[in-house]
Amino acid sequence: MTPCRARWAAAVAAGLLLLAGCASDPAPPAAAADALSGGPLAIADAIPEAQQAAVIAGFDAALKARLAALPLSPAYRLVSSGGSQPSRLILEPDRAFEFGSAQLKPALMLPLADTVEAAGLGGAWVVHVIAIAATADDADLAERRSASVLAYLASQGLRGGRLRAETRSGGAASLEVQFVPIIQGREARAWMPPESVAARR
Repeated sequence: MTPCRARWAAAVAAGLLLLAGCASDPAPPAAAADALSGGPLAIADAIPEAQQAAVIAGFDAALKARLAALPLSPAYRLVSSGGSQPSRLILEPDRAFEFGSAQLKPALMLPLADTVEAAGLGGAWVVHVIAIAATADDADLAERRSASVLAYLASQGLRGGRLRAETRSGGAASLEVQFVPIIQGREARAWMPPESVAARR
C-alpha cells in the first residue's frame, strides 16, 4: 500500500469511527479496522502481552473474593475458564429475571456491579453478554435480557464502546457475561464474538 493510500485509508477509518461516536474509544468490528488502517488498532490502555496472565489472575481473585462475600444465590454462578481467559459469570434466566420479562431481579445487581469493580482494578476489557436461547421462539426474550444486562453494566461505569451483546439459539437457556482482555498487538480480537461456555458442553 502506498503512503498516500495508507493515509487515505486511515482517514476513512477515523471518519467511520467519528460517525459511530467511538473516536475516543475505538471498538473495531472484528478485523475491519485493521484492514482499513493497514495495521492493528492501538489502544492506550491495552494490556502488554507479558502482563496478560497477571491481569487475568488479579481479575479472577478480585471477582471471587467479592462474590464470596455475597449470600449464595441460584441466580448465577462463576465458571473458571482457565488458560488465557478470565472467569465468566453465568446467569440462570429463570432465576435472574422476572418471569417472561427482561427485568433483572435485585439479587443480580450486586454480582454484576462486582464484576465491574473487579475489572476496574486493572487492565482493559471488552465485555460480551451472550444470551443463549433454547429455541428460535425464545430468541426475542433472550435478546432483550442481554440488552438489559448490558444497560445495567453501562450504568455501573463501563464504556459503551467496549460493551457487546449477542443472542445465540440452541442449547440450554443461559446468559453469560465475559470480560475479554484487550492485548497489545491483537486489540481487534477482543471485539470478536467469543466462544460460550454452553457451546463447549
